[in-house]
Amino acid sequence: MIALSLFSIGRFTTLTNHSNAVSHSNKVIRTLYRAEVYFKDVDRWERGYILANDTGYIRAINGASDSLVQMLDSLDALLSDNAVQSRNMIDLRETIGSRIRSLHENFSYIDTSHAKEASPYYFEGRKLTVNANRLFRVMHATEIRLLKERQDKQVFYQKLTTSTIKTLLAIFCMITLFLFLLLMRLMRAGILYQERLQAKIIDLERSHSELQDIAYSISHDLQEPLRKIQVFSNMLIVRKSNSAEDDGTKDTLTRIYGSANRMRSLIADLESLTNLTRIDEQKASVNLNTIIEQVVSDMNDTIKENNAVVRVEDLPTITCYGSQMTILFRALMDNALKFVKEDTKPEIYVSYRIVPESELADGGRPMPNQQFHCISIADNGIGFDNRHISDIFRMFRRLHTEGSRYEGKGVGLAICQRIMANHEGYIRGEGVPDKGATFKLYFPV
Repeated sequence: MIALSLFSIGRFTTLTNHSNAVSHSNKVIRTLYRAEVYFKDVDRWERGYILANDTGYIRAINGASDSLVQMLDSLDALLSDNAVQSRNMIDLRETIGSRIRSLHENFSYIDTSHAKEASPYYFEGRKLTVNANRLFRVMHATEIRLLKERQDKQVFYQKLTTSTIKTLLAIFCMITLFLFLLLMRLMRAGILYQERLQAKIIDLERSHSELQDIAYSISHDLQEPLRKIQVFSNMLIVRKSNSAEDDGTKDTLTRIYGSANRMRSLIADLESLTNLTRIDEQKASVNLNTIIEQVVSDMNDTIKENNAVVRVEDLPTITCYGSQMTILFRALMDNALKFVKEDTKPEIYVSYRIVPESELADGGRPMPNQQFHCISIADNGIGFDNRHISDIFRMFRRLHTEGSRYEGKGVGLAICQRIMANHEGYIRGEGVPDKGATFKLYFPV
């Protein structure tokens, strides 16, 4: 449409140029006519002076001569773009100049000689008048011919411009109709997409509700059978402890009791993760220094038992769910104290800085020009291979086997990731085997 608009502007410009050219030729013809009239006045008043010897004719001739000079100057300016007419103009100026000089010489001859017959200057002036009139006719004919050509072009481009406007109007109407139909189609597609999306959301909400019901059933209905298994196996262990027989039954019952206890712990963690999807509290401004101090205080016995050193930088105040922050930092501190190397004094370092969104370019979709509070929890424990980074945040995924000396159920980091999602933030992990691990928490500023 822009290209067609530019094309139509070009048509209008061409038509305007031809219209201006026609106006220019008409102006040249009018100026030629006026110059010719003044020239004829000079010639007529010369004869009047010869016959009547009245000085009033001289004043009239001088006035007509001045006007004639002005007309010739105007013609010079108007014909400057036409080489042929410019050459004719040079000849006309020379001829008229000679005619004016012969006129004055004729007057001088008449005034001094008082002769009755015509002077030779008069006959020379007649020849110059004939030549000037011829040049006037030539220039008139040339300009009229040029005017005719320009008028023909003007008429042609008027018709062409009219047809162009009609064609462009038809094209614009078709383009507008096409765009309207395309827009309607896109709107219908958008409406259908919204309807399908709404249906998916309803299905998702229903599935989410069903999963919550399943999680509730797991966390409540399965707890009672497990509790009974623990109670009865514990009773049998006590009986076997009082018996002198040792047929391996006591060891089997101990294993049953331990497995049931572990399953109850897993169900409790699953219930904790499920509860994080239902947020009952409001976000508030929380000083994370208070949270980390409380967590360190609660874990003081474990810290002393491992002879660990905990160093914490000054942390920011952010808007968050306070109870979830306690769970988050407790889980990460518990990991740092759990996966320690033998014969190594555990060291945990909690640091803070503000980072741009470019640091998170490899994951998630942070807002452009967004800044983040970055809180790092680094330790000098056993670390991990970064090839397993995608596994450690998945539910019930452990990097260590059942028989390993390192405890863990594979739930803690999944809970941490859920909490960060609730805060529109991100958690990243980096590990070096036998060197330690660092977990970074990114909260939007």
